[in-house]
Amino acid sequence: MARGRKKGLSPDDLEIWSHVVKGIEVSRPRNPIEMPVIKRTPKVAAPPKATPFEPFHIGEKAIPQTSTALPDFRTSPAATSPNMDKRNFQRLLKGKMDIDATLDLHGMTADQAKQHLTLFLRNAHKRHLRMILVITGKGRIHGVDEFNRPKGGVLRQSLPDWLRSPALGHLVLQVTPAQQRHGGSGAWYVYLRRIRG
Repeated sequence: MARGRKKGLSPDDLEIWSHVVKGIEVSRPRNPIEMPVIKRTPKVAAPPKATPFEPFHIGEKAIPQTSTALPDFRTSPAATSPNMDKRNFQRLLKGKMDIDATLDLHGMTADQAKQHLTLFLRNAHKRHLRMILVITGKGRIHGVDEFNRPKGGVLRQSLPDWLRSPALGHLVLQVTPAQQRHGGSGAWYVYLRRIRG
């Protein structure tokens, strides 16, 4: 092939090509089928609920946590109790129930007092004792809190919270401030639940 000659189809090739083109049908473009778009939101598992629990000591029986929520006893007690019948509750308020055991928490730190209280009440419950006098002392009063209660006396202020905790709430039926002859505002009557079964 000589240089400079234009490339293209020869007459024979053009004739063949025209025969090929005659047999071709022009196809119409299809309309695309639109598929519905399904939006799937990924399922997110709800985080598991945290269950508070107290430390378990070897040799100790597990106790079912079926406690009735106790109200805040730092304020003046009500005339009735949802946990006790009216007659016994009135006797408790007036300090007319026989005291089965006394726990004195004077001079202890909050941590020591909480530990002593927990062990003492668990032991008292196992021994079928019901009426416990817990002495916290009045502590040094310095001002009032947001509920107009006297501030001070860490043990006195903390005791109701400890008694409502999962460690003790299932053992305690009722709590109320003690009468003056038993320590007044520096002591508490703690009435334990009866052991069933």
